[in-house]
Amino acid sequence: MSKNKSKQQHISRNEQRAEYRNFRVVFFYCVMIIVLPVTTFFASKHILFDGILQLSSINSNIYSAVAAVIALHVALGFYIYRAYFYSDAEEPSGTGGYQKVSQKQD
Repeated sequence: MSKNKSKQQHISRNEQRAEYRNFRVVFFYCVMIIVLPVTTFFASKHILFDGILQLSSINSNIYSAVAAVIALHVALGFYIYRAYFYSDAEEPSGTGGYQKVSQKQD
């Protein structure tokens, strides 16, 4: 009986580690999706468009907004790529994180 209980605890710890890894990945991409466009907007506005190119305020705002939208799409693309193509190398089943579900037969 105690052997079965330790096996359940072992499984739950592995599940907790996997959930923590997933949380870290999602949290990283959430921060990147929020911070990267904002940083891109203000950095490109003040350094590139206002400082180096000396554009008017309206033009620099427009170009900075376009740069921020592009940065957002790049961050989203990285997240989608990771979610679609990444497979856990530590999965013992070798199915890339997916387990086969057996269907009930009548």
